[in-house]
Amino acid sequence: KQSQSIIVSGESGAGKTESTKYILKYLCDNYGQSTKSAGSLEQKILQANPILESFGNAKTTRNNNSSRFGKFIEIHFDGKCSVVGGYISHYLLERARVVSQSKAERNYHIFYQLIAGADKALAEKLHLASPDKFRYLAKGCTQFFVQKGKETSVPSDRVSADHKRGGPLKDTRMDDYSDFHTVDQDLGNIGLTQEDRLSVYTTIAAVLHLGNITFEDNPEDNTGGCMIAPASANSLAITA
Repeated sequence: KQSQSIIVSGESGAGKTESTKYILKYLCDNYGQSTKSAGSLEQKILQANPILESFGNAKTTRNNNSSRFGKFIEIHFDGKCSVVGGYISHYLLERARVVSQSKAERNYHIFYQLIAGADKALAEKLHLASPDKFRYLAKGCTQFFVQKGKETSVPSDRVSADHKRGGPLKDTRMDDYSDFHTVDQDLGNIGLTQEDRLSVYTTIAAVLHLGNITFEDNPEDNTGGCMIAPASANSLAITA
C-alpha cells in the first residue's frame, strides 16, 4: 500500500473545480464510514469545498466560477480503506484581485455573497452597501448572481446601479444570496461558532471599508507627508 495522487489540471473553464467535487464525493461516498450524518467526517470534507470556492473563486471573462488559487487536498485512509481524515492546503492565491479587477470580472465571491445574503442586523452592524459603493468592487462587475424567481431576495439598497439597469448575472449553479447561507452553514458544520463566523464576516467587511480610505498631501508637513482625506473619516472609523 502506498499513497496515490490525482492531478486535476486544465485551462480556465475546463472543469477543474467541478471535477474535484466529483472526485471528493466519490471517495467519501464509497470509502466513508457506514454511518452518514450531517456532522460526519466525510460531510465535513465535502462541506469545506463551498467555503474554498467562496474565498478563492471569482467571475472572470471565461468562467463564472474560476478558481484563482491552487489547492492540495489530502484524504487519509486507515488500514481498512475507510476515510479517517483530510487536509487541505492552498497556494498561489491571486491577491491582486482583492484590490483590482477588469470591468467584466468580479472580486472573490465571498464579498458579494456577504453583501447579498447578510440579514438586516448583520448588514447594519457591518455597514454594508451595494458593491458600487466600495472601491475594491466598483471598478469590476457589480452585479449579483441571482437564480430565476429570486430577483427580490437581495435588498434593494444593496443592489448596484449596473445591476438595476442590466439585471442580475445568470448561472444555474450560482446565487449569491443562497450561497452565503450555504457557506454560513458549512462554516458552522466544520466547527466555527457564531462568534467565530461573525469575526470572519467582520474581517471581510473591514477589507471593503479599508479600500474606501484615501490619502492626500498634508499641507502642514514640509517633508512631503500625507494624511487621510477628510472624506474617508467615516470609512476609517468603521474599519477601526
